[in-house]
Amino acid sequence: MLPPFNTSTLLLFNRRLLNYPTFKLKYQPNVKEASVLMPLCIVDDKPSVLFTVRNMNMRTHRGEISFPGGKQDTTDESLESTALRETFEEIGYPPQSIDILGRYSAVPNKTGSLRVHPFVGFIKDKEIDLTRFNPDEVSRVFTLPVEYLIDRVFRKIIPEHYP
Repeated sequence: MLPPFNTSTLLLFNRRLLNYPTFKLKYQPNVKEASVLMPLCIVDDKPSVLFTVRNMNMRTHRGEISFPGGKQDTTDESLESTALRETFEEIGYPPQSIDILGRYSAVPNKTGSLRVHPFVGFIKDKEIDLTRFNPDEVSRVFTLPVEYLIDRVFRKIIPEHYP
């Protein structure tokens, strides 16, 4: 049984993220920057992760399960603000409703044309509204309990040669 998301467990999570190893990966020249947010939340009193399904009309990654995110705009103050802006645009949670816990090292998209900076944040809202999303970008929002995601049955090792 996992401990609940509370101040002490979220601080522990943050410390572990700070010690997470970084990786050197290859990118195409003139790579663009992007950010995603892995939104943690509480659903039915269980620590959970929120996912989106991209709209089938999107130019790229249509129909894929994803985290909220996108390319950095010139108006974004930082890569963290990119993740928060995109999260608000896609699923309607404003930056003040999310505590950023930390970030992982950047990873390339499938083609190597984007350097994607993953952030982890906790949505502080007591009730998670799965009907609250931008239908132009997202076709569905769903959550999975963290216990399910860490079950060894569902783990997969990504080969070192990715991408």
